[in-house]
Amino acid sequence: MALWGNNDNVGSAGSVSLDYSNRVVSGWGTATGALVSGVASFAQAGFAKTGDIISFGEHGSGTYYGEAVIVSIGSSMRLTIASTEALSGAHVGNDPASNQRGLNGVEYTISEKPTYTIGDATYNVKRDSSASYNTLVTGTPLQNVGVNSHTVAVDISAISPPLEIGDYLLNNSVSLPVIAIGIATAGAISTCITGDKVFRAEPPFTIDDGNTTVGLGTTRPTLSHVGFVTADVGGAGIAVLKGSAVIPVKEILTYHLAVGDVVNIGAAITNVAVASIAHTTVSLASTTPVNINVGTMISFSSSTINVFETPGDNDEAIAVGHSITYKGAAGINTDVVDLGGNIGAAITTGQTLTFQRREGGYDAYVYGVNQSGIATGTQFQTGVGWVGVQTYMDNDNNLRVKKEILVAMSGITTGNQDAYPPE
Repeated sequence: MALWGNNDNVGSAGSVSLDYSNRVVSGWGTATGALVSGVASFAQAGFAKTGDIISFGEHGSGTYYGEAVIVSIGSSMRLTIASTEALSGAHVGNDPASNQRGLNGVEYTISEKPTYTIGDATYNVKRDSSASYNTLVTGTPLQNVGVNSHTVAVDISAISPPLEIGDYLLNNSVSLPVIAIGIATAGAISTCITGDKVFRAEPPFTIDDGNTTVGLGTTRPTLSHVGFVTADVGGAGIAVLKGSAVIPVKEILTYHLAVGDVVNIGAAITNVAVASIAHTTVSLASTTPVNINVGTMISFSSSTINVFETPGDNDEAIAVGHSITYKGAAGINTDVVDLGGNIGAAITTGQTLTFQRREGGYDAYVYGVNQSGIATGTQFQTGVGWVGVQTYMDNDNNLRVKKEILVAMSGITTGNQDAYPPE
């Protein structure tokens, strides 16, 4: 029996369960638990053999139970492990009441990693623990924020200890990572060129102080009002008669209007949705109750409209998908945090926001690393071979990585999950 090989991607079809009482691993063929001969294919060419290591569950991405050395194989659907010492003790595809074969198995992987690592406490699954999300501080939102927004206005200076990138906002029982503090980045959803009055971007935040700026390289044109633009009715004489749903708009193409935008015309029409848009006209979802004369001011509003107040230095072209960074007046960071995900529950002004910091946690695993897994230039950088890796979060919320090349060798076949580097 070799102490190790060079394959970290041995065949692992089907799923398995484990009987702790006799250390027998059973292969399963379907999600309903039907025992189908040959599905697991133990002892077949390219599949598990005596001396390999079997890992139960999904390390790095799901429930993980630990590893064991295979000491014998009874059939293509049965094998026996040497010990359960490096397992978590949790039932592996078993019925907890009987500790016998249950209805479903769990995923597994087979590897030729060094067998002696099973007895090394450094890489024993019993030391593994997930990092916890500890409440860091609370804050108060400055504006209402709707579902699916990824940016929240909050008084940064009032949060102590100070927020850091990598902290989390707890919303709707989900911890959303803070990816920027004082700025917010959105993606353009329309194309804007010099002379356009409006460009559209996914809503970053709802602060309306009249001085919000948008970063466009070296140019920072001022936005006069987020989500609001005023246009003129076009035509001659009485442009729109009472009972009409179609309104001509001057320079309509420069406003980048969209179906679903809201229209307000004086006191007669309030919050009426735009139903469709033509080259020179917009159609409303309801008819007008009064005549509308040429030159009447029409207000269009939307959470995705942003308005240029003073365009003019020929450096304001924006294409669909361009990244747009929002800051406060004069390009200075403002009271806002940008999140790595969309909020699932609306936030209202005055409620309490909970910010968290991920701390603690420990993980250790032996990876097969080939050239593509070296991770040059990162803290995961290592040489090729069988590499023991320990990770944990320190008290300052920094990820710490300790690597040890257990067997230096080239030509390792990789493919098992979790892949290296585990990022």
